Parts: sequence; C-alpha cells; structure tokens
Amino acid sequence: MKKKLFLIAGGLMFSAMVHGQVGVNTQAPKATLDIVGTAVANVADGVLVPRYTVAELAAKDAAYGASQNGALVFVVSGTGSTGKTSDITGTGFYYYDNPTSKWKAAGGSSSSVSFNVTTEQVSDYTVLATDSFIKLNITTAGHILTLPTSGVPMGKTIYVSNIGNNGIDISPLPRNPQFTQIQAGSSGALVYLGGTGDGSWDWVTGF
Repeated sequence: MKKKLFLIAGGLMFSAMVHGQVGVNTQAPKATLDIVGTAVANVADGVLVPRYTVAELAAKDAAYGASQNGALVFVVSGTGSTGKTSDITGTGFYYYDNPTSKWKAAGGSSSSVSFNVTTEQVSDYTVLATDSFIKLNITTAGHILTLPTSGVPMGKTIYVSNIGNNGIDISPLPRNPQFTQIQAGSSGALVYLGGTGDGSWDWVTGF
C-alpha cells in the first residue's frame, strides 16, 4: 500500500514538473489542477478544504495576512463576533479577504437569511443571537431584557416593540447612557457594536 501511494505521489510530482499541471483521474490535465470524477458508485468524489468551527478559525487569526489572501475554508458551526471572523454568519464556505482582514462568505453558503419574530414577552427575557424582532408587552416593573455578547455578528440589529405600560431594563447597558430601559409604548432597534459588557450594544430610535 505504501509503495502504491509513493508511486502515485511520484507520478503527480513528475506531471507537475513536466507540464506545470496536475491531473487526478486524467493524464491530460486542462488546468493547473484538473480533477476528473469517476463513475464508480461507491467512490465519493469531490475536494475537501480545511474545516473549522468559528472558534477554531478565530484562534488562527494571526496566521492570516497578505500571503493568505483568497484562502478558502469551510466553517462547520458557529458565528463570529470579533476579529477576522466577525463577518461569519453560519455554516458554509468562506475566503480570506486581506484588504479588510475578514473572512467573507463565498457563494453557496448554507446559511439562510431568516427573520425571527419572538412570541409576546411579558416579563424577563434572554435575547437569542438569532432573534430579529422582539415583541414586548411589559405591564409590571422590575423586568430585565438580557442581551447576548457571544456568537453575535458585528452589526447585528434586533428590532424591539414594547406595547405595555411599563418599561424593561436593558442588560448590559447600551452605549448611550440615556437609554437604560425600553420605555412603555416605545419601539426601536438594538445594534451589536462588539465586545462584552456595558456599551457592547446600543439602542437606536428615530428611523
């Protein structure tokens, strides 16, 4: 088996040296790398690129620079929040874009765009990173709206409408200190600015 693998590897190297092209399942490659599929039903064809969770890819931030511009990976799970992975929104192919120092979605990402509306909340509520619109009907005092600070992409916007006659406190506190709660009868949007703790989100109205 080892001898067979050595011969295959040697053949590929010889092909690359002679033609500047490598063929898999073909002796006449039509490009730098030409992979021809087989007709064998129980053989899986395809190309597997490196696969990572967002956390694993984020740990390699320092490894990617100008020389890695255009590198392709497949993200198997997670969403980004800071650093070079902040634009990752879900499972799919991403390429490294050095001018912006970000991983960008390549065509065919399996992550679908959805607008998730909550059921009507009447008391404390812990916001999900996937929430898009939060319906509030707060009628008693002392409740808290808790915002996520991990697994949230930078710029994530969550719309909120409170039709109740009481406000609800926001935690962590928004960047604008004038807004510590969502007042009774008010509507607006919460925007994630990055980081954790107070100031990681802001409350925006008037649009």
